[in-house]
Amino acid sequence: MSKGNQYYGGYFWVAVVSFIIPLVVAYKAFDVRPTSKPTPVLDASGVDHAVWDYLLKAYVSNGLVDYDGMKKDYLFREYLRELGSCNPDALTTPDAKLALACNAYNAFVINGVISHKIYDSVDPFAIDGKGFFDLTEHIYAGQTVSLNDIEHHMIRPVFNEPRIHVALVCAARSCPSIRGEAYTADSIQKQLQDQSVQFANSKKYVDFNPETNELFLSRILNWYGKDWNERYPNGSYLAWISELTNDDEIKAAVQKAINDQVKVEFFEYDWALNSQAEPGAHAAGGKKSSGFGSGTIAE
Repeated sequence: MSKGNQYYGGYFWVAVVSFIIPLVVAYKAFDVRPTSKPTPVLDASGVDHAVWDYLLKAYVSNGLVDYDGMKKDYLFREYLRELGSCNPDALTTPDAKLALACNAYNAFVINGVISHKIYDSVDPFAIDGKGFFDLTEHIYAGQTVSLNDIEHHMIRPVFNEPRIHVALVCAARSCPSIRGEAYTADSIQKQLQDQSVQFANSKKYVDFNPETNELFLSRILNWYGKDWNERYPNGSYLAWISELTNDDEIKAAVQKAINDQVKVEFFEYDWALNSQAEPGAHAAGGKKSSGFGSGTIAE
């Protein structure tokens, strides 16, 4: 562009570049969240899992939760409200009902952490002698229930699906990583299988020490191992791991463990909160900060 004999085109493009560069730098420097929030469209039960899917994609990274961001997002409160008034019996398939129950459990765990301002661990937390998982405070399908009610009464005996133990996440770092997407009726079988493969191929949950001839497993398998017995009568959860692991040494060790030729030990359980905040960041000097996670502010 020009004015008289002066030419301003160069200044114009310098200004444009000066504006764009900071945006590019900011995009690279920060964890970019999904910007398109879904408008809830309820299924037959009265729940929209697309809302939960958005929240997980926005506030979960590498299995760690941004509790602060989740707390501030109105869609999280909307999803909890849907769970409170839902009707699981309106769903027509077991997969749809299981997906709903798994999503509800994980959402209620996160809400419990937020509601009680838990910064470090859910394990020692208790009110009136009741631990975190026994608190009857979550509204699901018109009932006030505990997390243990959902897991041990509504899921385990109803669906007889041992893989739920790699899908239900108890807010601890030794839990399986919370999946960064909602469970759905159409996908839950593939999702549970994928969770299982990740579990069996992570040394955090399955490892072998050839020097001591010891197979180390997640303590979850010690607590709930019998849930695999019916599906795997010859080896239980060991046979399940053998089927999934890609490590030949571990596969051989698991087979020997089935024949009592390898000793099975269980890892100590790390109950530290699965938060995106640094472990122990809120405990220094006995003080607590005002945030739960990365400090994300969601509108």
